[in-house]
Parts: sequence; C-alpha cells; structure tokens
Amino acid sequence: MIYLGRPGRPMPPRQPPMRPPRQPVQGPRRPAGQNILNHFRDSEGNVDIDKITTTAQQVGKLYGQVSPLITKFIKR
Repeated sequence: MIYLGRPGRPMPPRQPPMRPPRQPVQGPRRPAGQNILNHFRDSEGNVDIDKITTTAQQVGKLYGQVSPLITKFIKR
C-alpha cells in the first residue's frame, strides 16, 4: 500500500561517469640485469663482490625465517 502524503527516500546524488585509468608514462627500457648490477657497484663503478656476498647471506637468512610459514600455507 502506498501512502501519498508520506515523503519517500531521497534519491542519491548522481555520480559522474568513471574515467578509464591513465596509463603510466614509461621511459626507455633497459635490460633488467643491468639495473640490478648497478646496485652492487662501488664508487668507482667496479662490481663489489663483498656487497653481493653480504646481500646473498641476508637473502638466505630471510628465506630460512620465512620458508616455514610459506610451507604451512602450501600444505593446506
């Protein structure tokens, strides 16, 4: 039953149409290996083996800490 004297719910305001997302502007692409190696160079531009070794040890420790958690989720 409709009551004519009773006000209805107000209509929500109209939203403007959604615009498509903008594409990010990308510069020229360089090989990925070249970018990674730049992080392991010293001030003279030579590859620093000590930095590479230290980073590899840190990654190994991190893997040792995280791998038990990951295996719990994978086994389920």
